Amino acid sequence: MSQRKSIRRKLLRALVPATVIGDENLGGGSHRLYVLEQDRWSHRQLLLDQAQRAGVLLGPSQILCARRNGEPVLAEQLEQLCRHCAEDPGYRLELIPVSIFHGRLPIRETSWLNLLYAESWDQGGRIGRVLQLLVNGRQTLIHIDPPLRLQALRETEQDAGRLLRKATLMLQQHFRTRRRAVVGPDLSHRRTLMSLILRHPQVRRAIAGRARERRESEREAEQYAQRELNRIAANFSPVTTRLLYPLFNAVWKRLYDDVEVLGLEPLRELALDHQLVYLPCHRSHLDYLLMSWALYRHGLMLPHIAAGENLDLPLVGGILKRGGAIFMRRSFQDDPLYHALYQQYMTLMAQHGHALEYFIEGGRSRTGRLLPPRAGLLTMTLDAWRARPEKPVALVPVWIGYDRVVEAHSYQRELEGAEKRKESLGGLVAALGVLRQKFGRVTLSIGEPMPLEQHLDLRQPTRAQVPAITQRIMSHINGAGALTESGALATVLLAQLRLTMSSAQLHPVLMRLQELAQALPNAPATVPDSTPAAWIRAAAARGQLDTDGSRTWLNAGQAREMTFYRNNMMHLWTLPGLCLLLVRRSDNPLPQLITLMLKVLYPYLRSELFLPWDDDDFTPAAARTRQALIARGLLRLDGRRLVAEESDAALTLMRTAEPVLLRYYALFRLLERRGAIEMPALLDASQALTERLQREFGFDSPEYADRRVLRGFIDLLLDRAILRCDRDRVAFNTDVDGLMRQARQVLTAHLVAFIDEQLDEV
Repeated sequence: MSQRKSIRRKLLRALVPATVIGDENLGGGSHRLYVLEQDRWSHRQLLLDQAQRAGVLLGPSQILCARRNGEPVLAEQLEQLCRHCAEDPGYRLELIPVSIFHGRLPIRETSWLNLLYAESWDQGGRIGRVLQLLVNGRQTLIHIDPPLRLQALRETEQDAGRLLRKATLMLQQHFRTRRRAVVGPDLSHRRTLMSLILRHPQVRRAIAGRARERRESEREAEQYAQRELNRIAANFSPVTTRLLYPLFNAVWKRLYDDVEVLGLEPLRELALDHQLVYLPCHRSHLDYLLMSWALYRHGLMLPHIAAGENLDLPLVGGILKRGGAIFMRRSFQDDPLYHALYQQYMTLMAQHGHALEYFIEGGRSRTGRLLPPRAGLLTMTLDAWRARPEKPVALVPVWIGYDRVVEAHSYQRELEGAEKRKESLGGLVAALGVLRQKFGRVTLSIGEPMPLEQHLDLRQPTRAQVPAITQRIMSHINGAGALTESGALATVLLAQLRLTMSSAQLHPVLMRLQELAQALPNAPATVPDSTPAAWIRAAAARGQLDTDGSRTWLNAGQAREMTFYRNNMMHLWTLPGLCLLLVRRSDNPLPQLITLMLKVLYPYLRSELFLPWDDDDFTPAAARTRQALIARGLLRLDGRRLVAEESDAALTLMRTAEPVLLRYYALFRLLERRGAIEMPALLDASQALTERLQREFGFDSPEYADRRVLRGFIDLLLDRAILRCDRDRVAFNTDVDGLMRQARQVLTAHLVAFIDEQLDEV
């Protein structure tokens, strides 16, 4: 018998090389007992082997289990121990929970068989467990968590029975939480969840309201609700996810040179006791797939993803729903029943602790800038947490950056006025042609998580706090941003009047900008690790620029495309660029005066570019920016005055930042000329003027005259009482003569003259 056990142990060691998280919690002593989630011989042996490697000798009696053959058995094992603890104040006992998962570390491409027998909530029978070990043993994860100390529990529970119940419940809850964090919650009862939603009082009232409004029976209204809820609700299938994983491994290898994932580690512990709500920026249809692939690859729960119903295509829609897609209309404020269904579905997912994902910008950014946030789904999330704040929720901003997006050509067509093509199965098949191309690198960077208990004040109305929370989310997204090769190249080349530069000039400028970026107070999460020469070769191979070795240039089409990647970086370059511009053009560039001028501009820059500092925190950030420019030789102090150096890098930064100020100046000049003007007319005129400005001077920014950006600027001027609105007419509320004189001094003279010439024509 002992020989047979020895053979089994050797086979297990050969088949199951485990990855261990928390091995620092291993320790010996009779007061330390280890509690396995499942009573399986293989799991006991794996724990014994790990303990032996750590130099810890465990006896069989030191290993307990929470469940045996699917039934809870922990209480009977702990009963005597809890009695001892209750009777003897000096009795020490530590219970160390151990969870073991097979097939939940997809670090390499796996077959459908591996995925079929990967970890789930269903523990299966003995044969299934043996097959799981054979197929997935080499992808085993062991979580050894910190101990539960009975002495600490005894301080609040002196009775042996209550102590037993509390210890048992805490361990059972721990195992459920750990499994949910690794595998995701058990969503096998979709029909039950839908039934709960349809019975919710808010939904019942909305059904009755629809029946009255449309003069139909309540049964007809309920059938409509059932149909819509069935379209909304995901039909999550772990098997589908496992089968799709190797497919996407192959797709990413074909499309990209590398997919870099940053910042996941803090989420592992946060996922244990928080519902995670992922909020990525939205630049490509592939954002959905990259997020799910990255989370699955790194052993985190897959989120349910709010996706536009335009993606609910034949064949494709069903697969996406089994991967976690929650389809939604673009707008549903005019349908109270649909709104109630969606809100209750999101609330129920939150109560079950399921991770969620939605794009706070609403749609994909065609310009590379972060779009103004749309807060509908976020408000639902905040309302759900407000109703049950005992279930912690953390918002997780995510920045996704591409060297080149697969939609590059379609974005340019749309920005040039072509109608957006509807998604279709035929279009999807045609899009497979992108698999013949290479798109460089992708960076998926997790920003600083935002626990709602730190950001939402339950004493204040939710709606009043939404704008500040969305601003923080967007600035956290930018805060997680990376400096991409395409972004750096686009910034430099688009700043050249002829869109061309010699290699002798270009390479040093790129290196200088990379060094500056790392020294800024809002430094990127990562920078490219290769040389500028390699960036240029790779971009030329992707067709984003042309080079003959001695010179690099953009043609007109390439320049339009590259604005997308420059715009990804505007939150990095605008503040240092404006600092240089103000120093260069000011009569008396003392550091404190430059900071004061920047401080006047900062609220508008922050609103447009989602910069991270509050108004009160801006002065130290401006000082750090100035010091970074001095350290990189772009600024210097001459006595008490600042001097901007004459260099290609300084010129690049100034030319990148100046158009932002010009747009502000153009709107102010319109108001100066017109006096009081109705809001629609002001928007029309300022949009026409800025369109002419960018066409005339080649800023190569199709989004430069974006109506939403202009409206955001006007709204902020109204909020800060620079403007007033009387009877729908907008006018200055303060004297701006001094500000306008200063602007004319700082901005390029011929650009100011052009704006003045065009005022009567728009």
